[in-house]
Amino acid sequence: MKTHIELNKANLLHNLKVFKEITRRKIMFVVKANAYGHGLNEIIEIIKDLPLVDYYAVDSISEAMLIKSRQQQKPILILGWSDRAELTEIIANGFETVVPSNDQFKLSKEIAKKINRKAFIHLKLETGTQRLGLEPEKVTRLLRNFPDPQLELRGIYSHFANIEDTTDPTFAQQQLAIYNQVLKHVPAGRILRHFSSSASSLLFPKTFFDMVRIGISAYGYWPSKQTHALYLEKSSKKIILKPVLSWVAKVAQIKQIKKGSAIGYGLSYRTYNNVKIIVVPVGYYDGYDRKLSNIAQILVHGVKAPIRGRICMDMFMVDVTHVKNVKIGDRVLILGEENGEKIHADVLAELAGTINYEILARINPLIPRIIV
Repeated sequence: MKTHIELNKANLLHNLKVFKEITRRKIMFVVKANAYGHGLNEIIEIIKDLPLVDYYAVDSISEAMLIKSRQQQKPILILGWSDRAELTEIIANGFETVVPSNDQFKLSKEIAKKINRKAFIHLKLETGTQRLGLEPEKVTRLLRNFPDPQLELRGIYSHFANIEDTTDPTFAQQQLAIYNQVLKHVPAGRILRHFSSSASSLLFPKTFFDMVRIGISAYGYWPSKQTHALYLEKSSKKIILKPVLSWVAKVAQIKQIKKGSAIGYGLSYRTYNNVKIIVVPVGYYDGYDRKLSNIAQILVHGVKAPIRGRICMDMFMVDVTHVKNVKIGDRVLILGEENGEKIHADVLAELAGTINYEILARINPLIPRIIV
């Protein structure tokens, strides 16, 4: 394989155990977006028989069906919006679904009655993100409909808008106050209350409720620098999150380039000396951001080596003049750790002007994933 992804099973289990110990709550493992780019099929294979995870959260029916084909013990919540056809399939398969509007509430009820199945729903409360969600007064009114012959209320939840991009929790506290006010109207019964994301699970125990939703940090990354800084300020307990994913490629070609030569499209890099470069058969089609051209590094024999020229669709070039004994077919690391050196998604995100979530989630799902 010219490129593949390696998934470290021990690191994934370590990260999930960290959150189990911190929160002492049920864990909803967020595996949408192909498990944040890691590979949904492989991540489920690692975790399916272990008690660390109580729920799975996905975006779509297709993701839910893949998980169901691998395990049927743990419930699956579909967080994304679904049209009539998708919602019918969700209800028919017994998945749990978000209800973010009055229209979706009515549609769920209608479909459940039509196919003679009960719909399992979680009401999504709008507290300030202004995405999918019902205003507090609408949730309060809908709660009066329960118990209902077609609908079973499994949960009520919301999502923080500004929990990880700041060290000021003011807006998050306002959201939490709205949520707590609505909870006063929730009928008695086994209805899961969940609000906490990775960031709030690290920072604010008042957000834990019955279950926490863990996404980015299960895969070994802090949600942001601000979250990490605030955690260090608030907590005396040191925790380590271990990245699960390593991105591996091979040296496709080695070239000796003379001083003053241009490298790549647009002649965007010219050599200052005679240099040795390698060609790596990975490009922006694979999810390696073109904005990393001329600024990012990879690991070659555990040594950091700079990208020269623009990232191409299927390949890029790297200066390895300072690296000894490089051969065609040698393993290189685009993301990962080797010999004490690291290339992490946080670093690439900062260089590309984005977030670690995007660096990971955009990795092409066609690249083979291997559990190690």
